[in-house]
Amino acid sequence: MADYGKAFEAKFKEDFLKIPGATIDRLYDPVGGLHGVRNICDFIGYKYPHIVYAECKTVKGNTFPLTNLTQYEKLMAKVDVPGAIVGVFLWFYEHEDAVLFVPITTFRKLKEDGKKSYSIKMVGGNEYPSIKIPSVKKRTFYDSDYSVIFSGKVVDS
Repeated sequence: MADYGKAFEAKFKEDFLKIPGATIDRLYDPVGGLHGVRNICDFIGYKYPHIVYAECKTVKGNTFPLTNLTQYEKLMAKVDVPGAIVGVFLWFYEHEDAVLFVPITTFRKLKEDGKKSYSIKMVGGNEYPSIKIPSVKKRTFYDSDYSVIFSGKVVDS
């Protein structure tokens, strides 16, 4: 099985930078002697008037286990920041081969409801808000239009 995680992150950054007026920075994983130090997320982006805290995850099947979101607490700390868009970009590369944005508040609701995972079948629903990112598949990866996260349709954080 190929490891698509780092490649997805690189493609995410490339496509995010296509948004007019946007910028984004990758927070590098701490290594060597920094045991126990973890970043809040993979990327911090900005497009006036929003700051974006983005975690990127690749998913092989059709569900994403909530235990795989180790950044949950740190991301939740940003929910009440005015203008903050906080969430996870999930690439379901095998099952439905789709890219989704799931706000961190959706993960909070899943946990409150006793759920153990986020299913791709939940996308677009009202109970657990999320959106499918408009994307055009190339070979393995997509050209994705991440500007949709600024539309306000799903951003409740």
